[in-house]
Amino acid sequence: MPRLIILLVLPFVAIQLILNIAVIVSVARKPLAWSDKWPWLLVIFVNIIGPIIYFVIGSNMLDEKAAHFQDTREDSQ
Repeated sequence: MPRLIILLVLPFVAIQLILNIAVIVSVARKPLAWSDKWPWLLVIFVNIIGPIIYFVIGSNMLDEKAAHFQDTREDSQ
């Protein structure tokens, strides 16, 4: 019986780990200050739904902030 439980849980653990790593890489590559990024890094640890929320909502939000950040940097030069 314990073996069956491990075989049932293992795919979910692997998916969670892969999603968490993907979010961390995605957030780290955004050209923003860490003050804009850290809330999303906390969200990913909300079970399997956290990374999904990030990719549906958060990634677009950070992209918009990054575009605004790039625009303001270009305007100041």
